[in-house]
Amino acid sequence: MAEPQHVPAHIGVADVERLAAETERLRGVDYRRGGGACRESAIECATRHDRLLDAAAPGTVRRRLLVALADLHNLAAWTCFDTGFEDTATRHWDLALGMAVEAGHHDLAANIHYRVGRLRLHGGRRREALEAFSAGLVAARRAGSRRAVAMLRANQAWAHAGLGDEAEAVRLLNLAHDEFARASGPAPGWARFFDEPDLCGLTGVVLTDLARTVDPAHTAPAIDSLTAAVAGYSAGMTRSRAFSLMALAANHLVDGDCDQAADVGGQALALAGAIRSTRVADRLRPLRRLADRHPGNPHARTLSARVAAFTPPV
Repeated sequence: MAEPQHVPAHIGVADVERLAAETERLRGVDYRRGGGACRESAIECATRHDRLLDAAAPGTVRRRLLVALADLHNLAAWTCFDTGFEDTATRHWDLALGMAVEAGHHDLAANIHYRVGRLRLHGGRRREALEAFSAGLVAARRAGSRRAVAMLRANQAWAHAGLGDEAEAVRLLNLAHDEFARASGPAPGWARFFDEPDLCGLTGVVLTDLARTVDPAHTAPAIDSLTAAVAGYSAGMTRSRAFSLMALAANHLVDGDCDQAADVGGQALALAGAIRSTRVADRLRPLRRLADRHPGNPHARTLSARVAAFTPPV
């Protein structure tokens, strides 16, 4: 039997800063290589550091510890979601939200609600996703975070686009862009990913769903937004770039440009091969269905075959 880990009698700011630095390191791994590359490490790190709550600490240090632990559990939950462990993800998000609320950190609470909504949205439970995004908006407004409001509005737009509600999706997307334009100040680690390229990518995804559910005319602006996102992502945002390339290829197929779709889809598959994420395979399936609508085109057939042969490295 393993020896129980020693819990220090007292902790200080340096202990919390080391924990936050480790969370940032793991977050970078998740962005570059997917949740499967760091899920076990994130879970183990969160479980081990939860014991620090039993140590004596000044009130300000304890609050910072709660925020740091909530951030780590939020990340652990995301890596679980990214690799198909949704029940485990939910447990970590419950822990994260409890700690964020106890610390009175509304911005982090908003981010947790956003991520819970993304899990539901990924599973096609759009009404449930909207409930989570609405709860996040309440917290984001309490925090006074325009960035968080913009992120949640854009994701609400995605849910409405999937429901075929064009007017509401466009309205929410416009609100997201307005809020983002007014955002200022540095973003915390858990929200730093939501920058201009990510908003472009999300805009493209919303327009892609509108092209699918309402009007193919949304394809042209979707292509513009997704192209800008792909060009703008930093080198470490491998998974986000792959997702945008998949959506871009899908729009080229809707537009009948199978040659370009095969080229862009090939770029997405090349990135996907290095990402340990079941969501990658989930996002590729609709691309194959679109390619199969062009059985007479050799480029579309090649893309379909490549997607069919893809197995995520998880």
